[in-house]
Amino acid sequence: MSFGIEFSNNDDVVVLDSEFARLVTLDRGTWSGNGSGVFVPFAKVINSVEPPLVFVRLNQSNTLCFCLITGSAGAWTGFSFRGISGVGTSGAWFAAAFKSEPTARYGFRIWDATSKLLFDSGTPAAQFTRTITGWSYLGAEQTSQGVFRLSWTAYSPLNIGDYMLLNNIAMDIAGSTSRQGNMYAVWDYGNNRLVMQVIGVDIQTSLYTPVVFAKPIS
Repeated sequence: MSFGIEFSNNDDVVVLDSEFARLVTLDRGTWSGNGSGVFVPFAKVINSVEPPLVFVRLNQSNTLCFCLITGSAGAWTGFSFRGISGVGTSGAWFAAAFKSEPTARYGFRIWDATSKLLFDSGTPAAQFTRTITGWSYLGAEQTSQGVFRLSWTAYSPLNIGDYMLLNNIAMDIAGSTSRQGNMYAVWDYGNNRLVMQVIGVDIQTSLYTPVVFAKPIS
């Protein structure tokens, strides 16, 4: 940066400046429901153009699938997902974005050259902790509907308090030709690992979708 303000930590890593917004927590809470379908509303509409980044942490071993960030550009209202029908699900979540809101009654704020608010000292921050980009293929099994369920895993301890990004799980996976498969994220506390699954007809045995984890900074 050629002008403005910049803060660095003890490792000389820039943690705040007047050119780039940092990841901040816009809303957070908990959920409790049934695996047949859960909708979690935001406390207020999030007015970002792009969907907010929603991070979740399950309290028990369970499956997340058919995930959606609900709303539209400038008016995001919440998120939803399904689990295992008949099995209870609960956990904690937070929604974040690379933007800030004027929440502090006193403190300080930083704007960029276009008057976009980048930082407000009353808005809590969030921090990315790790990303999984390489997966080990576990195999495939045929379901009762005649399609195949493919599974992958990677070193991914679930007992360290991280939250998983839901947005990537909401994406479908392209098949070898024209068909697509639905993505499932299985939290397996018994083996302290995350298992990714895709159900479809002609799904390839390589998985390239990254899974991102983060934590809110209180």
